[in-house]
Amino acid sequence: MRSILVVSILLVGSLTGSLWAAQQQFDLGGACSAAVSPGPFSQLREAKKGGNWDRVIEVAKQNVREGCGVEYRWGELVNALLEAHRPAEALQALQEMDSRGFDLNPSAIDSGQEELKAFMEAPLFKASPVGRKVEQLKRISDERRDRYREVLKTIPPSQRPPDDYVAKGVCPFECCHYGNWTALEDTELVATPGGKRVVGKAAKGNRVVGLTGEVHLRPEPVVVLTAGALPKDSIAFVLDYGGEGYGHVFTRGKVVDVFLGYGEYCFRPSEDCWGETLLPAKERKKQVWWVQVRLANGATGWTDKPENFGGKDACGG
Repeated sequence: MRSILVVSILLVGSLTGSLWAAQQQFDLGGACSAAVSPGPFSQLREAKKGGNWDRVIEVAKQNVREGCGVEYRWGELVNALLEAHRPAEALQALQEMDSRGFDLNPSAIDSGQEELKAFMEAPLFKASPVGRKVEQLKRISDERRDRYREVLKTIPPSQRPPDDYVAKGVCPFECCHYGNWTALEDTELVATPGGKRVVGKAAKGNRVVGLTGEVHLRPEPVVVLTAGALPKDSIAFVLDYGGEGYGHVFTRGKVVDVFLGYGEYCFRPSEDCWGETLLPAKERKKQVWWVQVRLANGATGWTDKPENFGGKDACGG
């Protein structure tokens, strides 16, 4: 009798799951094309400006159909559905993404898809099969993080970079360069990075010369999940960003230049996501870029407001 009951429960559970999956199959409004096209991105922007959400969803679906294998396009569709207040359809699309093998990693969501990021924390998503799957993966990562935080406590100061790390002579973004700049705002210059003694002022509109710079930061400990440039199962410390996705990392007494493929979660460890950060968000210290500037009168000084100067981007920004 008990075995019959168990079988019945399993059959009902299987049937329920099958019905749920059938109900959740997402309708893109047409078949996926074999090749990836540039996509109607300009039409999508125009539809959003006009506030015609039916048109927005129509174009977003077309965008996916013309590149069904592109995860970003699916994310844009889900984000558009959420902006249009269609959470049930958004959930169907996320289930479809999961069935297609996309990695629904909340820490890898693009910065422009804030609606999607928030929805993945909502009760409706968490109660769904795909939501429960994501929550289970998060629990696995969180438990691993807890174990490695204990390991982090045992690393002596001699085997880790200083908490107040300074990367000297760096320019921390793609196409970054020192040279002829223009002051965009009145900016006081001090004698030394972090100092208070004012030694000059760059007036708005004046030409200056950016001489050098340094980034002040708190190294971010990361557990390494894959074998590669960094030893697997070790704790590395992310330092300054160099550009094009690469930066400096302190590992076992030396600094190496590697692709910074790490985040809050790595559900599928790979070269693109090789590590998970061990610091809670509230403990991560914002990096500060100090630049040394020479004025037209020859006076030099430092400021932590590099955004007050134009001409830093050699690529034209």
